[in-house]
Amino acid sequence: MKAIDREKTYKDLTGPGSFIGATLTACGIKNSLIIFHGIAGCNIEAIHFRSDQVPGGSYTPIIPTGLNEADCIHGGNEKLLKTLRDSIAQARAKNRPPEVVFILTSDAPSIVGDDILTAARVIEQETGIKIIAADTPGFLGGVSQGTDIILTELLDKFPVNKGANQSISRLNLVAPYLMGSKNWTNDTDEIIRLLEASGVEVNLNLCRNFNLKNIDKFSQAGYNLNLCPEEMANFEQKSLELGVKNYYRNLPLPLGAANTEQWLLTIAKDLGSEAKAKEILTADQKFVQKQLRFNYNFSWMSTLMYQKKCGILAHAGFGASLARCLLWDFGIIPKVIALRAETDRSAGQALELLEPIKSQAEFKVLINPTYFEYGNCLKELAVDFSIGSIHDKPLSLGHKIPHLSLCGWNFFNQYNFVPYPNMGIRGILGLLTELSRVMEETFYLKESISANNYSCK
Repeated sequence: MKAIDREKTYKDLTGPGSFIGATLTACGIKNSLIIFHGIAGCNIEAIHFRSDQVPGGSYTPIIPTGLNEADCIHGGNEKLLKTLRDSIAQARAKNRPPEVVFILTSDAPSIVGDDILTAARVIEQETGIKIIAADTPGFLGGVSQGTDIILTELLDKFPVNKGANQSISRLNLVAPYLMGSKNWTNDTDEIIRLLEASGVEVNLNLCRNFNLKNIDKFSQAGYNLNLCPEEMANFEQKSLELGVKNYYRNLPLPLGAANTEQWLLTIAKDLGSEAKAKEILTADQKFVQKQLRFNYNFSWMSTLMYQKKCGILAHAGFGASLARCLLWDFGIIPKVIALRAETDRSAGQALELLEPIKSQAEFKVLINPTYFEYGNCLKELAVDFSIGSIHDKPLSLGHKIPHLSLCGWNFFNQYNFVPYPNMGIRGILGLLTELSRVMEETFYLKESISANNYSCK
């Protein structure tokens, strides 16, 4: 295993900033309202990413303040106040007053220094509705940074009954959309099913279909379980102050059989029932075996997958877990593993997760590479196909390499409308379905992709 950190001073990877993390978190709260204080382009981006929370969830209005060029120079506080008053009045007229209103900023008003805290205080006094104002420009950091801000603000703003009825067998599931799976909504449901079948109760799901009335139960959990290894320092510290520890074991995400067994048995041994975990794992294995037994398509496809070489571009924890899954469960060799990490902890834990497979396959690891570096590695290492998100599909096709969109966000990326997970033992069936699509392209269409691609002469 050769790990290479990004040496270039420029960045060209598609990476949403902190206001997207803030939006995703706020949109996961039922009966919330977002006032987006930013220019039109940033507002549209937030609205698009909001759609990640919609399947099987709820719809949160995002109301723009309509900033223009002059407002970005002279300030837009008056527009912010008017938008707040009008939006709350309209909600009340429909007998649907929001339980909480968020003011989120993008880059321009943050640079100007609009006083969003005073605006929040004034309107909160006028209306009696809780308002959280957060400065969340894209340049502040990545998605986990925005998530950290909003989760911390929630715990500051709303009362938590500290230490009451706390149980070590309860977990708060933290921001599951950060795990890096395009299928995170269905994957989250499967993760909760596995945990609760193993005697581990999910106390709160922060923030997915989250009811604010339940926030006072936050401290009933013994631990927070963050499926994303990124550091969220403020939220983690606030949780400790409220008596909730952060579950820090470096475990792979439950992708495939081996990862799922390690993940679930470890958590169950610490917090629940190892015996119950083994029961659910055994039952799920029998379910998968029954689906695949005597299935000629599966025997053909699994043979086709064996020893295929692939490239991966994904969030650090997801990418490392996926590489292990591909090698151990499907016999696919990850030749280049490109990991996106916002913090050193995330990158370091991903490298640790890759240690067990480094003696079984020769591969290169890139930490936060540019698209140019990743694309060159795909070509140099002669991979058969690549796995990433919809944003880097043109990169792979440009190198005449079939591509599977399996990572990233739901928006413009997840076209499976059947609520079936990719996580867990049962998720193997979902992964097989996805991988079979790109195998077909690898087997039948690779020459066609090459023939119809752009080339420089």
